[in-house]
Amino acid sequence: MYGKCGDLWMARRCFDMMRIKNVVSWTSMLCALANHGSVDAASSWFDQMPERNIVSWNAMIYCYVQGGRCRETLDLYNRMKSLGLAPDEITLAAVLSACGQKGDLASGKLIHCYVRDRFSDPGIALLNSLLDMYAKCGQVDTAIALFTEMPNKNVVSWNVIIGALAMHGRAQETVLFFRTMVSHAFSPDEITFVSLLSACSHGGLLEAGQYYFKAMRHVYNVKPEVEHYACMVDLLGRRGHLTEAVNLIKDMPIKPDVVVWGALLGACRIHGNVWIGKLVIKQLLELEGTSGGLFVLISNLFYETRQLEYMKRLRKLMREQGAKKDMGVSSIEVNNRVHEFGVEDIRHESSNEIYAAVDQLSYHLVSMHDLAVQPVELILQD
Repeated sequence: MYGKCGDLWMARRCFDMMRIKNVVSWTSMLCALANHGSVDAASSWFDQMPERNIVSWNAMIYCYVQGGRCRETLDLYNRMKSLGLAPDEITLAAVLSACGQKGDLASGKLIHCYVRDRFSDPGIALLNSLLDMYAKCGQVDTAIALFTEMPNKNVVSWNVIIGALAMHGRAQETVLFFRTMVSHAFSPDEITFVSLLSACSHGGLLEAGQYYFKAMRHVYNVKPEVEHYACMVDLLGRRGHLTEAVNLIKDMPIKPDVVVWGALLGACRIHGNVWIGKLVIKQLLELEGTSGGLFVLISNLFYETRQLEYMKRLRKLMREQGAKKDMGVSSIEVNNRVHEFGVEDIRHESSNEIYAAVDQLSYHLVSMHDLAVQPVELILQD
C-alpha cells in the first residue's frame, strides 16, 4: 500500500519491521521501487533478493522498460532464460516493448518464434505487443498481416495499427483503418485521434483532419486534449493557414504547451512568416522548459529571413541559459546488433574503419561523377 502510494520510506520501514519475510515481501518492496522509477535502487534490491519468482523477474524487467533501459531489459530476459525460468506472457510483452523502443527487430522475431512454439492461444495483450514491436521496427506490413490474423481485437489493437500507419506516413490507409474500426463497432479514444490527426497533418489531408477534429467531441464524445490541438495547429500550419492556426490556439480551453507553440513556429519557418514567428517566440520564452531544439528552430527562422540581429541576440540568450540541442541519433541493425550514431560521432568502437569506408565511398562517387562529365566536356569542345 505504501509503495503504491509512493511512500518508499514507510514501505521500507514496514519491510524492516517484519520478522519473517518471504519472496512476496521482497517482491512487494521491489515493485515499490520500480513504481517510483528508482531503477538503480530496484536493480540493487533485485540482486540482494534471497529468492525470486516470476513476479520478481517481471517487476525488474518492467522497471528497466519504463526507465528506457532496453539493453538491460534484454540482458535480464536472457539471464532469466539461462537459469531455466520460463517467461510468461507478461514477461514477453515487456521485452517486446524494449525491442520496439530499441528497434531490435532480430530479438523481436526470436520472441515471436518463441510465442508460436510455446503458446497455442496467446492473449490479446501479448499479440498487441507483437504488433507494436513490428510497427516500431518499421515492419508495418508484417504488423498488418498479424493484425488481420488475430482472432480477437480490442481498442488497443486498433490503436497500435492505426498509430503504425500514421507514424510511417501512410495517411490514406490510416483514415481507412479508422473507418473500418468504427464500422466494427469499436469506439475510438483519445489515443486513436492523436494518431489519426497526426496522419492527416503529415499527409496534408486538411479537410479530413478538420472533419475528424470536430467529430471527436460531437460524434465520438472524446474531449480534445492539448495533443489533439497540437496536431491541428501543425496541420493548418503546414498548409499555410497560419491565421487559422493562431485563432485555434486562442480558442483553446486549455493552456497551450511548448508542443503547440513549436508546431506553429515550425509552420512560420516553412512559410517565412516572421511576424507571427516573433509572437510565438515571445510565448515560448515565457514557458519553462523550452528545449535547445526549439531555440535552434527560432534561430534558423531568423537566419532564413535575414533577421541577423535577432539571431545574434537569441544565440546570446541560449549561451546565458545554457541551452543545448540534444544530438540526433540514427540507428542501424547489422548482424543482429543495433548500432547508434550521431553527427561526427567517434564513440563507436569501429569509428576509424567506418570513417575510412565513408571517405572511400566519397572518393568513388567523385570519380564516377568525373567520368560522367568528361564525355560532355569533350562534346562541348568539339
